[in-house]
Amino acid sequence: MPLHLDKIDTAILKSLLQDGRKSFRQISRDTGMTTPTVKARYEKLVNVGFIKGVLPIFDFEKIESNAAINLLHIQDIKESSRTEGNFGKNQNNTIKHEIIDIEKRITTGLAINIKCDFCDGPVYGKPRILKSADIDRFFCCTSCKLGYAEKYRGRIGSIKRKYDGKSEMDE
Repeated sequence: MPLHLDKIDTAILKSLLQDGRKSFRQISRDTGMTTPTVKARYEKLVNVGFIKGVLPIFDFEKIESNAAINLLHIQDIKESSRTEGNFGKNQNNTIKHEIIDIEKRITTGLAINIKCDFCDGPVYGKPRILKSADIDRFFCCTSCKLGYAEKYRGRIGSIKRKYDGKSEMDE
C-alpha cells in the first residue's frame, strides 16, 4: 500500500525546499506544528526512502571571474525534469552525474566573492564579521559594521536577549 502525503508532510517538504538546513524547530514554526511531530514525519519520509538526502545548491555566480565555472544547477535539472515529466532513473542519473561534476570542480582555494551586508559593496581582504545568534554578517569595513549595528540595534538586542548572550561582535 503506498504512503500518501498529507498536508503535514507537504508543509514540511515545502519548508525544506526553502532552506534544507532548517532545524526541526524552525520548520515547526513555519508549519505551525510541534517540533516532535515535524521530526517524526521527517524521519518517516526518510525511512520510506522518499527523502534520500538534503543537497546544497551552490551559487556559482559568486565565484571570482578568473575561476569561471559553467555548471548547471541541480535545481535547474530538477525543474526541467519535472516539467518534462522525466521522473525515475533518468532524473536520478542526471542529478548524480551533475553532483559528481560539481564535486570535481569544487576544490580547496576556490575564491567566493562576498558582498557587504550593509552597503552591498565587494569585501576585499579579511571581512569584518558581526555574529548574532547563529548568523554571521560580513562587512567591507568597520564603518559598515558599525552602521549595520546601529541601524539594527533593536533587532540585535532582541536576538541577544533571546539567545542568552550567545551573540558577540568580532572583528
